[in-house]
Amino acid sequence: MARIVVADDDPDILNIVSMSLEAMGHEVVRAIDGREAVERVKATSPELVVMDLMMPEMNGYEATAALKADPATADIPVLALTAKAMRGDEERGRQAGVDAYITKPFRISQVIEVVNQYL
Repeated sequence: MARIVVADDDPDILNIVSMSLEAMGHEVVRAIDGREAVERVKATSPELVVMDLMMPEMNGYEATAALKADPATADIPVLALTAKAMRGDEERGRQAGVDAYITKPFRISQVIEVVNQYL
């Protein structure tokens, strides 16, 4: 199946999303902040990134923008998984380069559906 980087500073969400994708046969590389997410993406060349937008060190907006600015990672789809659901938040994510946007709380079936659309 696919290699997917999942980045979230909430260990419960990181585990739920990662284990669900692993159960589908995907290889999951985990990251706990935006800086680590960028490093993991560059080191592993995944087919997809699931990115929380509000994380320490480097937030998901900054991490996504960094990935989209690098020709080596620019074409990797980024799925935002975030509690940022206020007016303008999705637009800010899209401006950073987010390809898809799911707000928390979410159903894992939603995440899987969007992941499948991009793989």
